[in-house]
Amino acid sequence: MNQLITNYKVLSSDCDRYGFWKMNRILVLMQELAGEHSNLLGCSFEETYSRGAVWVVTRNEFQVDRYPKIGQTVVGKTYPGRARRGIYPRYYLIEDEQGRPLVRGSSFWVLADIKTRQMMDIKEIADNMPDTSALAQPFPNPGAVQELTSGFSRSATWQPLYTDLDRNGHVNNTRPADWGLCFLNEAADLSRHPVRSLTASYHHEMLEGDTVGMHFFYEDKAFSLRCDVGEETAMRLGGVLAKHPLAPGEEIKE
Repeated sequence: MNQLITNYKVLSSDCDRYGFWKMNRILVLMQELAGEHSNLLGCSFEETYSRGAVWVVTRNEFQVDRYPKIGQTVVGKTYPGRARRGIYPRYYLIEDEQGRPLVRGSSFWVLADIKTRQMMDIKEIADNMPDTSALAQPFPNPGAVQELTSGFSRSATWQPLYTDLDRNGHVNNTRPADWGLCFLNEAADLSRHPVRSLTASYHHEMLEGDTVGMHFFYEDKAFSLRCDVGEETAMRLGGVLAKHPLAPGEEIKE
């Protein structure tokens, strides 16, 4: 099965107070699509764990072309690219039922040793990835985060709790996007200018009980958030808001 195609209904809990799909929930759907497809390809959590490894995402990026409405059924599509030096790219396309693109994205995944957390390569898993070279790539590979240093700024600390953690025992990659959205609410008008694009990179685990330093900047519709644990940068995310006012269901034209 080269490509996974599955339907998902957008729930009110997936959206913010203005009815826009939260960037955290977009990342969750990307994660779930990747996980479901990995299960079908024979490299599920249980199967990689039995080989001493877990899947870890190192970069995510997406762009929203049109926000769905609450209750709308969307069609999620994903497939892996060719693995190179232990990095497994994956691509995502989320459409409405008429085939119009809603969200396009990509990510880099790696296999991490469950004890050392160091990146490892497992030939059997790499060999099990399908040849998807004939499929049209909906989005480029994820790029680097553009971290801001001026404009509106906020700093805070947070200690991750049990509900922030995933099966790997660390803060799930999707959680900081919710933290960023809370900061954005202080800086921007999210009622008509939702997130247009997001890039995130993950560098170091955040664990339950860690003290996470958060550093947020916003300027001219652009934003960034850096999370540190001690002297280590744990993750960075950055993105831009839609320039022109819109409502859920309207195409973003800019």
